[in-house]
Amino acid sequence: MGENDIRIPKQKRSIEKKQRIKDAAMKLMSEKGYHTTSSNEIAKEAGVSIGTFYSYYKDKKELYKELVADIYSIVLSPMNPVSNDGNASNNEFGNSSDGHPNNNTALDTSNLSIEETVYLYISIVFEGHEYQSEFQREIASLSEQSDEFREIEMSNKKHATEMFSSILSSYKDELKVTDINTAVYMILTTVEAVVHDTVFHKKGKNKKAVMQELTAMIVNYLFTQES
Repeated sequence: MGENDIRIPKQKRSIEKKQRIKDAAMKLMSEKGYHTTSSNEIAKEAGVSIGTFYSYYKDKKELYKELVADIYSIVLSPMNPVSNDGNASNNEFGNSSDGHPNNNTALDTSNLSIEETVYLYISIVFEGHEYQSEFQREIASLSEQSDEFREIEMSNKKHATEMFSSILSSYKDELKVTDINTAVYMILTTVEAVVHDTVFHKKGKNKKAVMQELTAMIVNYLFTQES
């Protein structure tokens, strides 16, 4: 089946069937890993034929790409800008009863200090990592193994980079750093690494203390402290 033959579900039954495939893939890849999960296993777990699987996805990698995009759409949705009416724009995740992060609020930093903004960002990253943590562990593992998989992950993180760049630009006259793009890279990479290690290797770590110290470290990196 060619790319032009891939079905886009429109009827409720078809949408539910495709979701079963995605749920099955998420479960199996979380348990077994991407490379040891086959398309046939996913189809069997979802209760559909392999032909049905290929009617929705060209291959397993295309399905993986969609799962990664879904994950980041959910965990980064609190960073959506606040619209003029006070609501998060483009935010479709308002129900946290199924284990999604509580995404019915956006990252509104208009009334926050830089310390509060950084702390809030870190808390969002923590909350995001705790959603489907085993699958996110697999995403991180694949990203370390292959540039192709790294690009799949990074393409879904552009929104966080743009958001933090915008925040720092609003403080440009007060910043100690001169290269905002590099500073954003340093901050986001550091936050990602610290949160990743804290969530996935919890032993002996105090989450609140980590968040407070990480916030202080970032603020000290960005600004000259007044005497």
